[in-house]
Amino acid sequence: MEVAVSRLAVPVVLLAALLVQISSAASSFADDTRPDPGAAQDAGSAEKAGVAENAGVETIVLASGNRIEGRVVKTTTETLFVDVGYTILSIPRNEVARVESPAILVPVGGAGDGGAPASSNGSRASNGSTDATGAEKDSIFFTARLAPGSIKDKAREVGESVVQVLTLSGSGSGFVIDDVEGYIVTNYHVIEREREIAVEIYVREDGGLRKQKVEGVEIVALNPFFDLALLKLAEPSKVPLRKSYLGDYERVRAGDPVFAIGNPLGLDRTVSDGIISNRSRALGGQLSIQTTAAINPGNSGGPLFNNRGEVVGVTSSKIVGGESLGFAIPVHYVKDFLRHKEAYAFDKDNPNTGVRYLPPPPKPRRRDGVAESPVIAEPARDDSTAGAPKKKI
Repeated sequence: MEVAVSRLAVPVVLLAALLVQISSAASSFADDTRPDPGAAQDAGSAEKAGVAENAGVETIVLASGNRIEGRVVKTTTETLFVDVGYTILSIPRNEVARVESPAILVPVGGAGDGGAPASSNGSRASNGSTDATGAEKDSIFFTARLAPGSIKDKAREVGESVVQVLTLSGSGSGFVIDDVEGYIVTNYHVIEREREIAVEIYVREDGGLRKQKVEGVEIVALNPFFDLALLKLAEPSKVPLRKSYLGDYERVRAGDPVFAIGNPLGLDRTVSDGIISNRSRALGGQLSIQTTAAINPGNSGGPLFNNRGEVVGVTSSKIVGGESLGFAIPVHYVKDFLRHKEAYAFDKDNPNTGVRYLPPPPKPRRRDGVAESPVIAEPARDDSTAGAPKKKI
């Protein structure tokens, strides 16, 4: 089936020089809203008008530190096109440090949780703290609206945040969400029934990446229903970490370019790219992101990035026997899991949380008065599920 794509030509004005400065860091959306002086509006209606006026406005932070507010209407590998109201600016990509998408807050007493701040898509607003790059912290993870780029450039930027998760029975992937506290997200089935866990991180140095193994990784929280697990390094201050930024699921669309980084079949730091085939595929009673990016055993728990380098999903499964049929857990499930990690807290004293009890060896059989060596039959493992060809990887 062919899909007709409508292209919209956008006029572009090239500017020789551009300098936009912010006069005060205390500026707010309310300062930018200018109600009609002839209209009699109370404080509540004026605030609502300010919210509507600024919806969709992004802040482009230049490498020089200057900022531009507008709507990004088109991006290429070389240029960012921004609508600033009276014209469209053409900004070279190498001059852009990042793109910020501020949370649009609902006025007190408006829609939401009893007047509590909420973002425009209904998700909870951040707690207001930021890191050195200006990214906002929400619970134990960070969110940011980064500048788009090529997969080659973005894979290099985010590669250090992806780790290999090692257990006694196998390995998988994961990614760092907090470089100070040492929190790592992976799949539940990667560490299911495991207690001895280690991770291998990759530290960028002159000439490439250095591999470093970190042992004694703690299990913080588990959610087997959504196949998510939260790990923590015992001494994160002694390990050079780089965190990933979580993206916005509401912006995910079919056809968006994405790429996965993981350790398929133990081949560390493997990058595979593709597109979003379906943003909301129903599998096993929950929604999954379907992607054409190659997902194989060992990719489990690794991040699925968009072309901005933001995590939009956690790779978890594929359809056996099919091609380009991989699936990832949507990032909004991950955010809810992290915000409520106490509800899924791991209890090391629970006998059903990770301890493997091996069956005793059978008694030796006797034949003609001579004891024979016991024969231990290894149980067959059946990974198939009736009516569901999806396989955990």
